[in-house]
Parts: sequence; C-alpha cells; structure tokens
Amino acid sequence: MLESAREGRFDVLLVAYVARWQRNLRQTLNLLEESLHPAGVTVFFADEELLSSNPRHWDQLVDEAKGAESWLRKHRRRVTEGLAAKLATKRDPGGRPPYGFRRNDDKLMEPDPDRLPTVRRVFELSAAGTTDRDVAAEVELPLFTVRGILTSPLYFGRLRDGGPANWSPVVDPAMARRAHDRRAARATNTGRRAAAKRPYALAMLHCADCGVRLTGDTGYYRHRDPCPAFIEARPDLPPRPGRTHGKAYRRELYEDVVGQVLTEVTLNADLVTRVVGAVTPSRQGPDRLTLARIARKRDAATAKYLRDRDTDALEATMARLDDEERDARDEKVEDGVPAAEAVRYLKELGGTWAAADGGQGRKMLAEALFERIEVRGFREARLHLTDAAIAHGFGAVLPERLAISVSGRGERI
Repeated sequence: MLESAREGRFDVLLVAYVARWQRNLRQTLNLLEESLHPAGVTVFFADEELLSSNPRHWDQLVDEAKGAESWLRKHRRRVTEGLAAKLATKRDPGGRPPYGFRRNDDKLMEPDPDRLPTVRRVFELSAAGTTDRDVAAEVELPLFTVRGILTSPLYFGRLRDGGPANWSPVVDPAMARRAHDRRAARATNTGRRAAAKRPYALAMLHCADCGVRLTGDTGYYRHRDPCPAFIEARPDLPPRPGRTHGKAYRRELYEDVVGQVLTEVTLNADLVTRVVGAVTPSRQGPDRLTLARIARKRDAATAKYLRDRDTDALEATMARLDDEERDARDEKVEDGVPAAEAVRYLKELGGTWAAADGGQGRKMLAEALFERIEVRGFREARLHLTDAAIAHGFGAVLPERLAISVSGRGERI
C-alpha cells in the first residue's frame, strides 16, 4: 500500500473501521506525515468519520491514537502481572513451550509424550560423544533446537530461576550429566576471562568450492557448514585430541601463508625494475557511488512529477541526470605507478605484515592487497589481488604457482 502511494496510484485511502490503531502515537504520526501525506494521499476513516488531511479532525485523530497507545500500555502491564502470578502459584514459566513440551487445557506447560522419545535420544547421543551438529542430523531437528534441549533446565524439572517446575524430570539425570561433561570437554569457550581481542585479518577468506566465507571463531578460521571438498582437503596428519576434522584451521596457519607470500614478494621486488617506465596502469571503472546517487534522484523526480504533473521540469531533470550518468559510466585510466615507487612499496610488505601481528594493521593491509582469498581446506589457496596491488606490480613478482609449508604446535603442513 505504501509503495503504491509513493508511485501515485491512488489519492485517497478509504478505511472502513479500525480494530486497533498503530502500536503507538509516534508511528501513527510518522505514517501519515512522512509516508502518505507527502505522496499526496489522504486517509478517510469511515467509522469515525475522520479525514486525515482535515485540520479540524486533527485533535480527534490524535486522541484516537493516544487512546490506543494507553490501552496497549495497560494491556502489557496486565499480561506481565498475569505471567508473574502464574509463575508464583503454578510454577509455570510462561511463553512458548520448547520442543518436548505443550500446553494443556488449563494453559499450563507439561511434557509432550509424543516428543519425549526424541528428547531422550538427543541426550543419549550427546552422552555418547556425538557433536551437536551430528545429533541434529540424526534426529532431524535444527541445530539450535538441539542445543536448546541440551542446555535448558526445563528437561530436568527446573525453571530458569533454579526453582522446581510443576513436572518431574523427563530425562535420566545421570545421562544428562554425561552429556554435559562430554560437551564441556569439547567446548572452545569455557567462560574463562578472554584475552585481549585480536582482529581476524583475513575477512576475505572463502571456500574455493562452495563460496561460503570462513568466519573467525576462537582462534580459528571456521567453515560453519563445511562442504565435502573442503573437508577432504585436510592435511594427512595423524588424529589427536582437539583436531577439527577439516572444518577449521588455526588463525596463525592461514595468516602465515599470507606472510610467506608477502616475504616472497619482498625478496623479488627488484624484478619490477625490469619493467620499463611504469608498472601496469590502474584502471578505474564506473563511479558506482555517483550512479547510485543519480538513481535516487531519478526516483525523486518521478515521484515529484506524479504529484505536480510538471512535464517540462521532469524532462529537464532527466536530461541533466543523463549527462551526469554518461560521465559517471566512462572508464578512467590513471597514470601508471613508477617502477621505483612500486619497488619501495613491495619491499615493505613482508616487514609490515610481521610488525602488525596481533593488531588492526594486519587486517587493513590484507584488505588493501586482496579482493578475495579462496581456500580448499589447507591444501590450496588462490589469491585475487586488488587493483592497487596489481598497479604496484604485486602479481609481476610472484610465480603462477607457489608451494608453501607452515608449521605450528609441532605440525608441519
């Protein structure tokens, strides 16, 4: 309806009656004064005989909106008081029942017999050492539903305030403790005081096969939902406690790869002097920011025309925007970077990367050099350079393929 109003498809919005006004007075006024009236649309409420554009009806309209908000605030208080009374007298937590529970005819929460076997199966698998993700696949439930089951006190007959619920435990306490212990042994975040936060430098790290971005998590670059090709590309190393089975690799391993690439660039920087004159010029494409601004101006001019029907003004505005758009779409070619400047730039990369370890500078440097880094597990990485890196000869001093080994915690990969 609002989109149609902005496009000028109607002038009057006819409302038969209102069961309840906007959620609060501010939203009512915003809807009228910032969305409908500027688009040339007035609202007529037939039941109350109110016309939103009529100044004489303004006080009554505001009173209606104010009364609706007053009712809503009082209703919220009564709901809060009712839930508190139910908790105190019936030991009912209120809210939507989690998986394995339902509400009976008295609107009280109780265990659901049809779903309890699945709940108990979740605890059995977890107690046997199965990861939450694999448990979710086994019982065909969403991952966060499984995690909610394993961490909620409701399944032990307790409310979140620690007090007893109005039902008995639905799982064996001994089995629940085993599940808790097995999950705690695998936990990477145990509630200990966190060390100083270190930025993840490689925000452009992606899986080479499925394209999903790897995210920084507790010292690892992690593939949240790893594809088979990514897992198969794990190194041939003997298993040991704590290994991630090819789903994630430690931060320092991936960043060490980038560090060795930059070291190679630094060592070969003098090769740039063989280029006569300037290194590859940097090509700048269309000005995307200007094009976006022009698109917004076109929309505004069209909306204005729908209100005032001034054809001459619309044609003049569109002609001016056409000229600006042609200029913005022209591809501009900058002067090439002098070879001496490129050599200085490349020789400093390795040292700058090493000196920025643990700080924000390493992330800024990576973003200046790489548009995207695609990795296949820990066997192969493909680097996509930024225009600035190419213009300074980064690609000219590296072979097409570079073999690199990294080590950490007694491993060499």
